[in-house]
Amino acid sequence: MIKEFECQNLFNKAIEEGINLFLGAGFSVNAKDGNGNALPLGGELLEELKDKFQDIKVYNDLSKACTKLKNTHKEEFYEFLEERFNVVEYDSRYDAIKKINTKNIYTTNIDNLLYKILDNGNKYLYDRSKKGAGFKETSIINYFPLHGCINNHDDYVFGTTELATAFSKRSKEESWKCLAEDASNKAILFWGWNFQDTGPIEAMYVNEKKVNSNINKWVLLYEPTEETKDFLKTLQFNIIEADTEELLQYIDEYITSKIHRNTNYDKNYINSNVKKYCAPKNDKDLKRYPLQMMFLDYMSRWSHIYSNQVPRTKKYKQIAETILSEKNIIIYGIRGSGKSTLLRQLLIYLDSNREKTYLEAPSVEMARQYIKDVNETRVIVFIDDCFRDTDAILEICKHENIQIVAFDRDFSYESQFSKLPKEKFCEPIDTTEIDIEDAQSILNIIPNEIKKTNSSTKNFHRDPTIPNLLAASLHSLNFNYFNRFMDNAPKEAEVFLMICYVHSCGVPCSFDMVYSYLGEENYTWKQMREIIDRIGGLIKDNASILGSYSIDFENQDYYECRSRFFAEKILESIPKKTSILSTILMTFAENVPVYKICWYDKFKRSAYDADLATKAFPRETDGEKYYNICRGKDETEYVYQQAALYFSRRENYPKAFEWIDKARNISHYNRFSIDSTYAKLYFDVNKNTDKNLALEALRILSDCCKKDKRKSIHFLTYANCVLEFYKIYGNEGTDILGKEALMYIEDGLSEGNWSLSKKNQKALKSVRVRLKEYME
Repeated sequence: MIKEFECQNLFNKAIEEGINLFLGAGFSVNAKDGNGNALPLGGELLEELKDKFQDIKVYNDLSKACTKLKNTHKEEFYEFLEERFNVVEYDSRYDAIKKINTKNIYTTNIDNLLYKILDNGNKYLYDRSKKGAGFKETSIINYFPLHGCINNHDDYVFGTTELATAFSKRSKEESWKCLAEDASNKAILFWGWNFQDTGPIEAMYVNEKKVNSNINKWVLLYEPTEETKDFLKTLQFNIIEADTEELLQYIDEYITSKIHRNTNYDKNYINSNVKKYCAPKNDKDLKRYPLQMMFLDYMSRWSHIYSNQVPRTKKYKQIAETILSEKNIIIYGIRGSGKSTLLRQLLIYLDSNREKTYLEAPSVEMARQYIKDVNETRVIVFIDDCFRDTDAILEICKHENIQIVAFDRDFSYESQFSKLPKEKFCEPIDTTEIDIEDAQSILNIIPNEIKKTNSSTKNFHRDPTIPNLLAASLHSLNFNYFNRFMDNAPKEAEVFLMICYVHSCGVPCSFDMVYSYLGEENYTWKQMREIIDRIGGLIKDNASILGSYSIDFENQDYYECRSRFFAEKILESIPKKTSILSTILMTFAENVPVYKICWYDKFKRSAYDADLATKAFPRETDGEKYYNICRGKDETEYVYQQAALYFSRRENYPKAFEWIDKARNISHYNRFSIDSTYAKLYFDVNKNTDKNLALEALRILSDCCKKDKRKSIHFLTYANCVLEFYKIYGNEGTDILGKEALMYIEDGLSEGNWSLSKKNQKALKSVRVRLKEYME
């Protein structure tokens, strides 16, 4: 009984339409020699050789023993091999091999079992190792005996030296090259091989990227360990856990039942009306885009797919397997989860008996025209944005000759799938999350110009999605894909960004906050709920995440982005020229009262961030209006401090000093942080006009360096201010400032000080060099 059979439908199709075989010793276990003995495996062969040849009695390694025999008793050794591996009798179940549509056979076995099986059949083996390339005839199976064959009286590859050099031998070069090509792009089954011989592995992985894109790789394993299975699955192999007899029986029964069903038809016939629904051809008219644009635009193009540079995730294999079951299927996921890329890859690369066609957001009228054009042709229709008009799918569902493979966002699926006849659809597939192997394969192809130096999958498990992976790996998350979101669903995009803003401040966004933000005069609560629902899986509505907030979540819903990191990256990536951020911040400040904001004490520490405001309000009058609204809601030092920093970014130091002075006057709990900002702005506003006031500012900063428990955060500010002071006034009579700054720098760079990032440590080293130059 077969215990595990991954991608069974893909396998069935492969043995019908063309598969390659790679055979090891385990394939021949049910064949016998002239003495009625089963062909030996490695350990058994070693014991038999030790019984016959006394010279190797102490040997425990087959390859070393064979090397010894080849150099001492070659003729006797070869005579033994040719007698022992000459097949005289074999299990009748091997005849199932005749029924497989086999293209090429590679083997490390030296026996002649395949010649015996195919003898007097309608196909014959063509030994490529002796005859070179043959004719392209359906009756020919190319045969590559990688370690020799007894029919040829070869130099057999058993010894240590032969195994080490087999891959590099010029006489076998074509064989390895063909194996690499088949392992990369064609259906192939590894049968009875233990994956310890390095030659075939080296051949298969000549081009690693191509190998890992081949979903049609199977390996037959008999009682494997979990380690072996996991290792092979990591290499994208599909596992068949069974013995040779069980697989032979399965093949025989499947092919026989297929013949009896008589489902053959002319798959080469193409209805001319259907051609307009096919994927664009990979010809000179196809526009070509560099791979980098796929990440910058957050969208794959047809040329990217045809280039075969884009890895096919495990979802591709799962969907392909389901499609070959002849069932309709819905594929859904969050924005940016790779749905359209999967659709294009399947449309181009999936081998199907049906003609593959494509529709995008069809209306009922488009669906009816498509049905009319298709007529009775057996087709698969890949539909992108399938729930734009659900009635269109319902119309197509009525026709048995059309198989539906439909893609849409998670929200659309959840709200519309109930309208479909469930008996006509199999279990849907969610593409939102990917495996870590998929994540690594995506990282591998990101061009270096846009990829961060230390990109890795280290924390990928926290949010295993493509958007999160790219947010952590690209120099800056490009906003082009979100611009499309804005174009297609502006209000949903705005609310999503508002939720990102709230989440970036470390708290969830309640429905009350959304209600106030949108305004009851503009929307009913039901409309607001629909807006939130349409955002889909980009946000989470999950009570379990709220435990850390000590919030009573039974009274209303709370929302977060998929991760706070992703929320921050989204906000960072908004282009300065985009007005959406200023709209969100201003509307939130005007409409959402403090008492509705969850954990406001935590929220306000980030909510009025000067860097965000600087990006949102390039016009100073707008920024001033924003901070005046904020201080009207919350008269605390946080608002005044961030406003001061905003005006300093605008280089309006007098106004910045006014705001920070007010912050200092009301500060109770954030004294050193306020003092540091106050002193910096006090210094900036006076440095060019009054030396004594500038010195007073430096004194305040020095106090922060001495007295604050987080003193290291002030070191760089103090050192830079001293450097500026020296540039203006020189260091005569003020050497004490430079010495003090250098003392703080050494403290910050000391081995025991782990409080500063490497970035700030590097900045301290730089200012240290310049300070010493001035002091000298």
